[in-house]
Amino acid sequence: MPRLPLVLAVLGLVPFAWGAWTAHFGEGGWLGIARFSMPIYAAVILSFLGGAQWGMALAPGAPDGNRAIRLLVSMIPSIAGWVMMTLPFTAPQNKYLIFAALLVAWAAIDHIYVRRGWAPDWYAMLRWPITVVAAGCLVLGSLY
Repeated sequence: MPRLPLVLAVLGLVPFAWGAWTAHFGEGGWLGIARFSMPIYAAVILSFLGGAQWGMALAPGAPDGNRAIRLLVSMIPSIAGWVMMTLPFTAPQNKYLIFAALLVAWAAIDHIYVRRGWAPDWYAMLRWPITVVAAGCLVLGSLY
């Protein structure tokens, strides 16, 4: 696995870990920021993950056969994140749990893409541990 994607992925966990910790131990404005920002960051990350697949589908040498389907499917995380952020009557704690499930579901799709040769072999090895930590932070954050 290339070192740079690993380092960047681990750094991408910092807002999740900070949010989970602050949701339980934070006070005042920090607590409010943590509770407000966790779902937003999860939506941003979902969009990023869909964009990663978009980029892999358009990369030079990418198989042409399923490109249109891959591009369409890669829009799902962004749309799902947007829908979750606009649902007015969903309790924040439930949003956390739904975002955790969406991250895990997208990791499973990424795993399928790796098996089909649509993503580098190391990508699934990167995605699963990072996803488990991010989803775990969301679950912990939901318990406030």
